[in-house]
Amino acid sequence: MYIDLSKFLTTNQTVGVALSGGGDSMALLHYLLKESKLYNFSVIAINVEHGIRGDDSIKDTEFVTNYCKSKGITLLTYSVDCKNYARENNLSLEQAGRILRYQCFYKAIEEKKCDLVATAHHLKDNFESVLFNLFRGTALKGLCGIEQNFENKIIRPFLSISRVEIEEYLTENQIPYVVDQTNFCPDYTRNVLRLNVIPEIEKIFPNAQTSAYRFCQIAKQENDYLEDQTLKHMTFLPEKVQVQLPIHPALLSRATIKALKHLGVEKDWEKAHVDSVIALSNGQNGNLAHLKNGIIAIKEYDKVVFLKEQAKTDQIAPFTLGSIDFFDQRLTIANATPTDLTDGFYCDKDKIPKDSVIRTRRDGDKFTKFGGGTKSLNDYLTDKKVPASVRDTLPLIANGNQILAIFDLAISQNIKVDQTTKTILKLTKEDVQ
Repeated sequence: MYIDLSKFLTTNQTVGVALSGGGDSMALLHYLLKESKLYNFSVIAINVEHGIRGDDSIKDTEFVTNYCKSKGITLLTYSVDCKNYARENNLSLEQAGRILRYQCFYKAIEEKKCDLVATAHHLKDNFESVLFNLFRGTALKGLCGIEQNFENKIIRPFLSISRVEIEEYLTENQIPYVVDQTNFCPDYTRNVLRLNVIPEIEKIFPNAQTSAYRFCQIAKQENDYLEDQTLKHMTFLPEKVQVQLPIHPALLSRATIKALKHLGVEKDWEKAHVDSVIALSNGQNGNLAHLKNGIIAIKEYDKVVFLKEQAKTDQIAPFTLGSIDFFDQRLTIANATPTDLTDGFYCDKDKIPKDSVIRTRRDGDKFTKFGGGTKSLNDYLTDKKVPASVRDTLPLIANGNQILAIFDLAISQNIKVDQTTKTILKLTKEDVQ
């Protein structure tokens, strides 16, 4: 059995081996210790007791502890309450165990006990993972299988090695190990695949595991390319995500999932959500789709914008000199002189009725354009291609349903500066972080 470890680690690193005491992890520990002098790295062991199998689980940890002590191997031990975590988070024991286990691995790395963690996943584990994802209805990413090297923190040196090779290695080197009886329990989904499905597949396709691994390598290459193309269309902002159109539906599907994740939806999205965004991208400007957990998508001209839907807030403030905070904007109304009229937005103070206010838009608002011509505010904003996602937070100077100014966008004909103007006001707006 030969593995090119230079693909996984560099000299002077410390590798933490995830050691359950089972044959796979014991073989991995032995192999890495054997090769450590050649590649000049250090090895420690990490054991996580999940609290699932009672005394058997504790005995396995004791086996690992005694073995490491006899060989002079540094051992980190962690204990987690998998059953309680699964219950509190509505997860299966398999899911909960994996999450808690990797939390321990990352903790060891963060505490600088090791530089990376090696797990003993092998060819059959990868095959199980591909089938498991396929039957659940995965996208292409789920068919890429288990990653051999995840962010240079989690490595799987045995991933291209068969279980038969590992068993031969155990025998040749007389390596002791324990047997986890839950591996033979049909209550676990993966065990059903392992014990019942895969043996039947291999009767027809003896090389199925190796073939699946080759397929995973191809799928990963293609998935990486599609990911790169998707990101070229995306802009991530703190409160929203923009996707540039036109975009192929295959890329928009990926962009939709990425946008949902960015806005806090980590799971439970459906194909229907993706389909609604694809339909939206081909629809009219201003169309909207409701997705998951209050996330909406809006078609805005040459973009699809994802953001959290908020209840409309009719914010209102008196019209007066000085500065006010309005949503995440700071508005300033200040006196100006004729010599200032070079750039910016200016108005005639005396033409603004005393009962005017600063507020957000309302139904029935009308705007008289600079130079004449009155139309509904919504139609004017559409003409100006103001995105629908920002219209409800636009600061306006209003008197009744007459809009006199739109900060940073337009001054109404009704309050423009002319030859009769005595007092000039300058209107400015800046974002507040």
